[in-house]
Amino acid sequence: MAFERLLRRNPLVAAADPVPAVCSTAVPETSTTSSPTRRGLLLGLGAAAAVVASGMLTPRAVLAAGGGPRKLSLTNMNTGESFSGAYWRDGYYVPESLQKLNILLRDHRANEVHRIDPGLFDLLASMGQRLGAPSFQIVSAYRAPRTNAMRATESRGVAQNSYHIQGMALDIRLPGRDLRGIYKTAVSMNQGGVGFYRRSGFVHVDTGPIRTWG
Repeated sequence: MAFERLLRRNPLVAAADPVPAVCSTAVPETSTTSSPTRRGLLLGLGAAAAVVASGMLTPRAVLAAGGGPRKLSLTNMNTGESFSGAYWRDGYYVPESLQKLNILLRDHRANEVHRIDPGLFDLLASMGQRLGAPSFQIVSAYRAPRTNAMRATESRGVAQNSYHIQGMALDIRLPGRDLRGIYKTAVSMNQGGVGFYRRSGFVHVDTGPIRTWG
C-alpha cells in the first residue's frame, strides 16, 4: 500500500520533530515519593479542564494533568488511510507515531510529506476528551505551496499564505456530530485559529494566532 511504501521511504520524516514534550509549569509535577491515585488523577484533570475553559491553561497542560499516554484516532478522507494509537508516552512524543502521522497528513495531490506541528495533535486530543469523540476525520492537512495556490484559484476561502503550507492546520469533522458544536469546542480551547465552514462540512483548526471566522 502507498502508506506503507511512504513509511519505508521516509525514515527521517519525524527526525526534526522536537521529541520531548513541553509541559506547562501551571501543572505541578507529581511527587516521586508516592504514586498518584486514580481519584487524584481525575481530580487533577477536572481542575485543569475547568481552568482551560477560562483560557488560562493550554490543551497540552490539560492532557499532562490526566497522565498516561496521549492517543489519537484519525482517518484521512482523501486516501482512506488511518492512524490509531499513542503519539505521546512517558513525557515524550513517540517518533514512530509522529512519522506515521506526518505521512498520513501529507499532501495527497503532490504526494509530499511535511512535518506536522505536534501541537495540533495535542489540540485534537484535548478536543476529543471534551467531545467524547472516538475518531476525527481529516478533510485537509498539509498542502504543498503549488497545491495551495491551485486551491486558492478554486475557492475564495483558501488563504494564499495558509497555515496548511506550514503543517500547522487541519480541516476536521466528526461522524454524526454537529459542526457548530465542534466549532464552539475548538473556540473554547482558546488556541490558534478556528474557522467554521458549514457548506463544505468541516471545521478548520490551526496553531497560528488566536482568531475565529465563519
